[in-house]
Amino acid sequence: MEINIIPYDTIKNQNFGTAVIKITQKIFDGVSYLDNRTNLNFDNCKFQKLIISNESKIDFERISLNFSFCHIQDIQIESIETEQISLHFHGCIVSGNINQDKFTSVSINNCVTPSLFLQYQARIDISYTEENIFIRKWKTLLKNSDVKSANELISLKQSLYINHSKNINIRFNHNEKTGDGVYRTQHEQIEDYRIRYHLTKEDKKKLNINLNFDFSRENDEQLKIQNCILNSLSMQGSANGKITIENTKINNLYIREFSSESEMLLYNISPYLNDSKLEVHKSNMDNCWFDNIDFNGYELLSLFRSRFANSTFTSCNFPKDSLSFEKFKTLENIHYSDKKPQNYYKDQYETFLQLRKSLEGTGNYYEAQKLSAISKDSLRKVSTLSKSDKFILCLNSLSNNHGLSIKRPFIGLFVFSILFYILYLNSIDRIFKPTDFDWTLVGQYFSFLDLTHRNDFLIPKAEFTFWTLFLDFGNKIIVGFFIFQFISAFRKYVKK
Repeated sequence: MEINIIPYDTIKNQNFGTAVIKITQKIFDGVSYLDNRTNLNFDNCKFQKLIISNESKIDFERISLNFSFCHIQDIQIESIETEQISLHFHGCIVSGNINQDKFTSVSINNCVTPSLFLQYQARIDISYTEENIFIRKWKTLLKNSDVKSANELISLKQSLYINHSKNINIRFNHNEKTGDGVYRTQHEQIEDYRIRYHLTKEDKKKLNINLNFDFSRENDEQLKIQNCILNSLSMQGSANGKITIENTKINNLYIREFSSESEMLLYNISPYLNDSKLEVHKSNMDNCWFDNIDFNGYELLSLFRSRFANSTFTSCNFPKDSLSFEKFKTLENIHYSDKKPQNYYKDQYETFLQLRKSLEGTGNYYEAQKLSAISKDSLRKVSTLSKSDKFILCLNSLSNNHGLSIKRPFIGLFVFSILFYILYLNSIDRIFKPTDFDWTLVGQYFSFLDLTHRNDFLIPKAEFTFWTLFLDFGNKIIVGFFIFQFISAFRKYVKK
């Protein structure tokens, strides 16, 4: 069915099966262009399938096709020849494929998109604005639909696939007021627009918005995402333009086979649910600036065969200890965390080295030291490493956590030296005797602790036994080792 459209008139409350909108010169003959007004309008209409077609050039300044609170189960674009056509969707439920590169822009505001493909577009604007969520309009739209409540609508899975498009802007406009829920405005003259809704914190956690971007080196693509709440964000391909993602909650971030030729900024990114994942898979992140990223907040992270050596990390939240770093993995597919590749620990070791190098480049030795320690723990698990090297790495891990802990060598120093001193006193028969304890031996302990003490500081050489000399010599080795480990950890921030 071809729809008869009249510029600046609105088609309202219509149900269509398969509908065709043909945009021709005849529609605009004798029509004057009115600035700041959309000229082809639909309100509260339902389409099982909507086909938009334009087969010839049109002499009209701007053509704007506007859908307000419409349910479009499948939108398809046949052909577009005129370059001044733009598409606008507000408060709609829309699925389908918009894949013509002649549109001036495609804008989507407060829409539910179960499955929508936007391909080869010059400009895409997607926004979620809390100040214009109109309850009555949504109730009218959802009448006789499968969605029976606002709860179902909020948690409905939305999937947007944006491929090879040039200029993409996605933003949330959050309610800055203290109140949330239903409220009424007085300035609106139309009753349907007076009763509005502000999302609660719980509502926002239920949002299930999923974005998937496929970039093409041929297009000078730019992406900007601000203040959003996303269940998942996926990126792949090669991007030439600037990418900025800031002040956004992303529960699942997937970057696979991706590279950016220009600047890429990720700022203030964190998950909002416990079940969260972050994956970087076979990607070049050298041009990426990670600023204030909550890596520790993600339940599982996988960095697989990707480049980070020239990335910049500032104010990022990394795990505090080696146990927490267990969530950093090198998996071929993060969704199959039990399947580890053959060189799993070697890949993990080299990835941590790259991250450490990047952190050292910005002077962040605090986090770099942690990554250095974790990389050595991964190296120790490499099967081809010699037993002697594994022993050295294990000893360093236990004694001072690869230079991070001054507490461990301090405690180890006193525990082992006291043990050796007790054994030493027992070998010269100066302890565990029925006579009263000689308290001067407590003071002599500090002489025993001195690496330069004489062997005969307690007894003459004539009374030495094999065990006496062995324990004295062994104590000097142990004390010297822990002193060295203590100094190494104490100087961790002066390493270059």
